[in-house]
Amino acid sequence: MSDNLTGDLARIAKGLWWLVLLRGIFAIIFGILAVWAPFAALTGIVIVLGIYLLMAGITEIVHAVRIRKADRRWGWLLFQGIVSVLGGLAALFLPGLAGLVGGIFILWTIVVYAGFHGVLTLASAAGVGSGGAKGLAIFSGIVSILLAIVLAIFTILTPGSTVLSLIWVVGIYAVIFGIILIVAAVRARR
Repeated sequence: MSDNLTGDLARIAKGLWWLVLLRGIFAIIFGILAVWAPFAALTGIVIVLGIYLLMAGITEIVHAVRIRKADRRWGWLLFQGIVSVLGGLAALFLPGLAGLVGGIFILWTIVVYAGFHGVLTLASAAGVGSGGAKGLAIFSGIVSILLAIVLAIFTILTPGSTVLSLIWVVGIYAVIFGIILIVAAVRARR
C-alpha cells in the first residue's frame, strides 16, 4: 500500500512539474522587482490586498443582508463587511500609506516576538546544565534581544527605510525560493 501511494504521488508530482516551475519563475520575478523597486512591489501587494478586502467586504455585506431575518447576529457580519470595504478602499486609494502602516505593523510584530523570544530563551537557559547547550541558548537569547532593540530603533528613527529594507529581504528570499522551486521542477520532470 505504501509503495503504491508513493508511486501515485510521484506520478502526480511529475505531471505537475510545470506548475512548480511557473511558481518558481514568478517568485524570481517578484523577488527581482522587490529588490529593484521595493516601493512598487509594496504598492502592488497593497493593491491586491485592497481588491481582496473590497470583494470580501461586499460578499460579507450581501450575506449579512440575506441572513438578517434568520440570524439575530447578522449585524456583526454587516459590520465586518463594512470594515473590510473601508480597508479595501483605503488600500486602493492610499496604497503607499497603507503599505507603510502595514509594514510598520509587521516590523513591530517582529520586534515584540524577538524580544519575548530572547527573554524566554534566556530564562530557559537558566534551567539548562552547564556546557555548550547552555552557552548556545544564552547566545541565542542575547542575539534575539539585540535584534529586537536594533529593529525597534530603526523602525522608530527611519520607518520608511526600514519597511523598504524588509521588502528587500522578502525579495531576496523570493529569488532564492524561486531558484529552489525551479530546481525541484526540473528534478520532478526527470
